[in-house]
Amino acid sequence: MNCIDIVDNIARRLNHLLKQQPKAYLLPTENYGWENFRYRSPKFRLGHVQIFRQDKFCVIHCCVFPHQTDPSPIYGFDVVTGTNKITGVFLDLSPTAKPVEPFTNLNIGQMRERPEWGDIFSQHWLACRPTPEEMTVVGNEAARVLTNYLPSLGDIGDTNLIIQQQNRYCLQQQRNEHTRKALTNILGPNGADSYMSTILFPTIGTLI
Repeated sequence: MNCIDIVDNIARRLNHLLKQQPKAYLLPTENYGWENFRYRSPKFRLGHVQIFRQDKFCVIHCCVFPHQTDPSPIYGFDVVTGTNKITGVFLDLSPTAKPVEPFTNLNIGQMRERPEWGDIFSQHWLACRPTPEEMTVVGNEAARVLTNYLPSLGDIGDTNLIIQQQNRYCLQQQRNEHTRKALTNILGPNGADSYMSTILFPTIGTLI
């Protein structure tokens, strides 16, 4: 099994976890030419799995945003891979309105540096370049963290602060030049902006 197949299987495992959440339902999503699964449930305002797969390249993305009354962190997991080499893996529970406890002890692969705009991530984040063999371990960890995270949602906090912090997270993520450039090559500038701001990282009030 090549790296793309490994990563694809991980994304579908995460998608299954979201799909099986109580009263979760699919949100309507435009067909952009790759797979997008977006859910809403009483536990979260958005759970999204993206699978962008080509013959020699694959990007998966999973993000879960709590409701605007919930101070829980934002779950994020991203993988960029070729057929035989994983370029990057990022896993985090990014804080909004309460501190984030350590959620993983995994220390694997060649570590990646935090991007310039990455102060939205927790100090416990995992960012690395794993080998194909290590990728299975990372995928299991991403699923474990998500499995433990979802039932923990539902706290009540300072709504104004939560909205501010969730929106800040989304706006900072929209600054990711690598993602924007890749999407612009496919969708054009306006399409890339729309996809990043309404599908990938919608601020509270813009989710459709």
